[in-house]
Amino acid sequence: MTQLSARTDPAPPEPTSRRVAWERATNIPMGVLAAAFLGVYAWHVLDTGASPVLDAWLTGVDIGIWAIFAADFLLRLGLSTRRWHFLRSHPLELLIVLLPPVRPLRLLRAALLVLDTLNRSKLTRARLSVFVGVCSLLVVFLCSLAMFDAEYGAADAKVRNFGDALWWAVVSVTTVGYGDYYPVTTEGRLVALVLMTFGIGLISFAIGTTTSWVIDQLKTVEESAERTDLEVGRLVEEIRALRTEVAGLRGAPESPDAPRTVLMSAPHSTVQQD
Repeated sequence: MTQLSARTDPAPPEPTSRRVAWERATNIPMGVLAAAFLGVYAWHVLDTGASPVLDAWLTGVDIGIWAIFAADFLLRLGLSTRRWHFLRSHPLELLIVLLPPVRPLRLLRAALLVLDTLNRSKLTRARLSVFVGVCSLLVVFLCSLAMFDAEYGAADAKVRNFGDALWWAVVSVTTVGYGDYYPVTTEGRLVALVLMTFGIGLISFAIGTTTSWVIDQLKTVEESAERTDLEVGRLVEEIRALRTEVAGLRGAPESPDAPRTVLMSAPHSTVQQD
């Protein structure tokens, strides 16, 4: 009996791996670091009159955040039991580590940090549209920063301030293309290529997600209307059956044992005649 009960007992749940436990514990701090990197990047670009000391400090913070992400990636790789599988399944983080913290690559690293932060959190369908919308706005903001960083101070530059860069990004991502602002540097044209590639994809995905949500809502309304019609049809059938039953009871012959309440007034009329 002891052996039989030992065989039928459910197996204990598998313990959480050290890598998964580390990722759960560091999701929020790494997200805060990604947001801090975006803030430092925006400060570095928009503060065109920064002193050499401030510029060196911002560069140091940039390198420090990159070093923290690299250390986190290497630590998770060391905690993983299937390291090759971990490398293949985390390409964004591998690119973040491999890209050196130099100025021309700050836009790409910022985009990768944001995508990696969103990839760590499991998104439900209800939150997917919100995240896609936030990513679309973030891509426009990052590309406008990168465009201003690339075009500021260039000869014959059309983009002379951040407002011009932001207007260019909005016009370009919506495929309007007025042509009043355009890049004149090689770095700026590469930024435009990134915006046109990822921006159109994100907007198309957002439109598709919104359309799918609207279709699902219409299907829900149609299913509710069909259920209501079925219930109303059943009620109508029941009412018809009740009417038929009541009509049958009214037209049925009176039984001899039924009480004759109609004759109760007969003695009264007899007494008056006497």
